[in-house]
Amino acid sequence: MHLKKITIILALAKCQAFLQAQTSQRYLAASPDVQLPSKTTLFAENKKGSVQLSIPELPSTLTPTSVLDYILSLLTADFSSIALGSIGILLALSNRLSSIDYEAASIATNQAAEMGMQSRMDLLAVFSAGAVLLNGVSKLDVTSALAETVILEGKTLEGAVYTEGSATLLNQDLVDWALEAVRNSTPAKSAAILCYSKQDLRWEIFALDGIVPFDDDLWKAIPDGVATPILDRFLKDGQGNKETYLPTLQALPGRSEVSYLPQNTQEVLMTPFDISDVNYNYGKAALVLGSDTAKTFTPRDVAWCQVLATRLGDLWLK
Repeated sequence: MHLKKITIILALAKCQAFLQAQTSQRYLAASPDVQLPSKTTLFAENKKGSVQLSIPELPSTLTPTSVLDYILSLLTADFSSIALGSIGILLALSNRLSSIDYEAASIATNQAAEMGMQSRMDLLAVFSAGAVLLNGVSKLDVTSALAETVILEGKTLEGAVYTEGSATLLNQDLVDWALEAVRNSTPAKSAAILCYSKQDLRWEIFALDGIVPFDDDLWKAIPDGVATPILDRFLKDGQGNKETYLPTLQALPGRSEVSYLPQNTQEVLMTPFDISDVNYNYGKAALVLGSDTAKTFTPRDVAWCQVLATRLGDLWLK
């Protein structure tokens, strides 16, 4: 009896894989009478996380082929895999619990061997049912919760604005293009270029674009007494040009340091690069980007900003 139950569970697992392969081939043919599976969304509300189950729709025209395709798609759908896998695990668990003899003294030698074989079969059944369950879970369309987008408190500049050292640029038009491109191609809403002055031993705001604070004194120059520990990391030997990403901007030290960005900026990406102007006043610069939504910069965005920052370093007069 136990062997029969285990055989049924193993057959379900093999049947699931076979039917999924057959259904994939049939959908490649794209029969006009069969509609693709629809999506049922669970736990979806605004930008919260959601889980979508694939539920096949009944064919508009009932033919032997369309009915067979519908049955195959129904059996291979994610919710079917989850249901069959869960049922298989419950059957294996109930079979195991019902066969346990709590009086170890009454177990004969021949019965011990049979129980060992039964245990191995139970494990094999659990693995098979678990594989079917994981197959259904892996096909679920899961959307993670997104951070809320805020309206940045500030004003939008009409093009790039330069504050310090603009005369040393080799091509200002290319810097204008770079600042606009980085805002259009990434989640950034504010873009700034800062340079480290070897004479004053402090970071200076070189250019800005996008949304800046309403108070001009905050974004035209870094206020006196404001420490820049994050930017100062780029000046250490051996640091190289490794970017710094703050996916959720906190009050300290990030928000207090980027006073030139809107007060409610949600995330910041800082990408350093090397420069050498004609007067050798500057040796290091940084491209600073701010966004209105936390955790939105992807690895591709970061890599693209690194390449762009390297090209910006070539635009200063040597």
